[in-house]
Amino acid sequence: MSFDYRLLALAVFAGGCVTYFVFFMPPLSDKNANLSSSEVEVAAIRATEFAFCQTQHKAVNCQCFAQKSGAVRSHNEPHVPGMFYADKQDLARGQATNGC
Repeated sequence: MSFDYRLLALAVFAGGCVTYFVFFMPPLSDKNANLSSSEVEVAAIRATEFAFCQTQHKAVNCQCFAQKSGAVRSHNEPHVPGMFYADKQDLARGQATNGC
């Protein structure tokens, strides 16, 4: 019976990964981490999106567009380090166009 160092290395690596995620990752389920921007910022984003809609989209309800796009753009989610995320403005405008 011999000792398998590969199994020990795998256990140490897995333990290191768990330790990293527990101590260095932001809490993804923390309710306070998902606070949206201030009301002034949200109003400014909605006004910008309303103006964009009026110049770009003729068949879209611009009030609905500004509401949906502003909600997506003003919502702050914690990000996982090293992960790729879509551009927030493109995502918001795409969802608002399809939803209105």
